[in-house]
Amino acid sequence: MKKKLVFLVIAIFTLGLLISGCGKKEQATDNSWKEIQQKGKFVLGLDDSFPPMGFKDDKGQIIGFDIDMAQEAAKRMGVKVELKPVQWDGVLLSLNNKDIDVIWNGLTITDKRKQQIAFSKVYLQNKQIIVTNNDSNIKTKKDLAGKKVGLQLGSSSETALNADSATAKSIKENKKIF
Repeated sequence: MKKKLVFLVIAIFTLGLLISGCGKKEQATDNSWKEIQQKGKFVLGLDDSFPPMGFKDDKGQIIGFDIDMAQEAAKRMGVKVELKPVQWDGVLLSLNNKDIDVIWNGLTITDKRKQQIAFSKVYLQNKQIIVTNNDSNIKTKKDLAGKKVGLQLGSSSETALNADSATAKSIKENKKIF
């Protein structure tokens, strides 16, 4: 009886190994670095109206924190940077269509986005806040009831507002800008 039990356990274990080996997925090869090296540059997709991360100065030049970071990274990698403003609500599509090589502009990491694109290590922590004038009577989210709210289409601000359905329903207008 013991021999039969041992044989059965070994048979089940072996069968499990065979089945799991058959289900092995092929991993896609990522050639993006080779492509960037061949071009001698990476095309950086950004929202050029997102101060202080990326925005146009008085001369129309795109500047900002993320721009400085990207230029330093490119310098260390031995390539150039080409800045390409994109519509923010379509930025993931631009990346997946290879219109741009990288998104470098305060893109919040979410589980949904992790399924669509690869992320680097986090270099900046942020959170969503309500910004008002000092003399405003708006002190909490509840004070937004009946007010117009401006936010960026496709942004984490839009996601945060929609996640709080009571606040989202209470505002007068959800004005999506940019």
